[in-house]
Amino acid sequence: MNKHARNQVLVAGLILLTVISALMLGMAVKQDGMLRRQTYNHAAALHDLVLVARRWNASHGGAYLGHSGPGGKEAFERIGPEAMTREISELARGDALFSFHIASLDPLNPDNAADAWERTALEGFARGEKERAEVSTNGSGLRFRLMKPIYVEQSCLACHAQQGYRVGDVRGGISVSLPYDAVASSLRRNFIGMIVLAVLLLILFVLTLYFLIWRLMESLSQLNSDLASLNETKDRFLGMAAHDLRTPLAGVVGLAQLLQEEPLGPEQRQFVDGILASSERMLSLITDLLDVAKINRGRLDLNLQDADVAPLLSQAAEFIAPIAKKKGIALETKIAADAGSMKLDSKRILQVLDNLLSNAIKYSKAGTTVTIGAERSGGRLSIWVQDQGVGIAEKDLPKLFLEFSQTDSRPTAGEESHGLGLAIAKRLVELHGGTVHASSAPGKGSRFTIELPVSARSRETRR
Repeated sequence: MNKHARNQVLVAGLILLTVISALMLGMAVKQDGMLRRQTYNHAAALHDLVLVARRWNASHGGAYLGHSGPGGKEAFERIGPEAMTREISELARGDALFSFHIASLDPLNPDNAADAWERTALEGFARGEKERAEVSTNGSGLRFRLMKPIYVEQSCLACHAQQGYRVGDVRGGISVSLPYDAVASSLRRNFIGMIVLAVLLLILFVLTLYFLIWRLMESLSQLNSDLASLNETKDRFLGMAAHDLRTPLAGVVGLAQLLQEEPLGPEQRQFVDGILASSERMLSLITDLLDVAKINRGRLDLNLQDADVAPLLSQAAEFIAPIAKKKGIALETKIAADAGSMKLDSKRILQVLDNLLSNAIKYSKAGTTVTIGAERSGGRLSIWVQDQGVGIAEKDLPKLFLEFSQTDSRPTAGEESHGLGLAIAKRLVELHGGTVHASSAPGKGSRFTIELPVSARSRETRR
């Protein structure tokens, strides 16, 4: 498996780990909330039970408990709400089930003095809070504590009227405490279990994905190797065939040109002109095929030399001027004064410009103008060819520079195109470290722009 594929597997694994971790964390938080709510409901039920028992006791003026007095006589002792609550709490605390405590900031009985947590809760009740619940730690471990305020009722005034309370005042609070160690331990075990499960699932997924991609990449690597070999064979055959065909075709072109100089009859001259035109088209195609083969095999070298931009563009315009004039198309140059010079392969840039200018004329009608221009900006040289021709549909722009590509646009005079010129132009510009792009609108013409980086040496030459 190559490095790119391994990185993709790693990224997929990290994304999956993030998703699973988020899900597990969400489940853990939800479970923690459920257990807290369950513990809260338990504590709230105990609080309400104690409160109801206190109300019952207070409504009857206290509870009387019988016990054996002196001489075996039965005696009765009155137990008020606070005493009853305290005794029940001590009994529950002894069995380690739960505990509750009546607390006040101004207690009559010292046993009802609030601890630090209860004091904070009672101060909150004075500010209007309705309850306080949280998990806290004491010497015996974790405890879930719930405290709610005790409001003064009419039955309470029998014992507490002297303290200045009125019905509805907060007299104190009932604090309920439940053991929470077992709940916390269960949460930890469940959370660890979910993490272990998530890691195991992630490892299984990544290993499966890794080996599947490894097998796939092995197959693709073999296919790529076979395709590269076939492509090399194709380019070699194409180069050999084009090279072997170019020599006899060049001879045919030369002989046809010689025949044109001879005195010929109209029919003979027509035949000779046809032979020459066909031979030149074939020779141009073979030359392009040779360039494609060289570029694809990485054997096309540039002869970089300092060259003045303005004369180079003027030369390209002069080469194409007779074709433009024959078709009734005006040819203009707009070369900025600071175009200067730069290091490039003049022959190959002329080849690029010839292709762009030929296409511009090919797709333009008589009476229109084709412009070639250049300017420097931001350390780059921009060269453009603009026409007022038939334009190119937006859907065809992405495939303009592909080999053998065809568009819906048609030459205005039935000229032929084999679809290699722009592909070669793009590769030649890229070999110079530049880019070429096109912008166009149907019926409004096209603009092809070459962007070439200006080297430090070229800027020094220009100065």
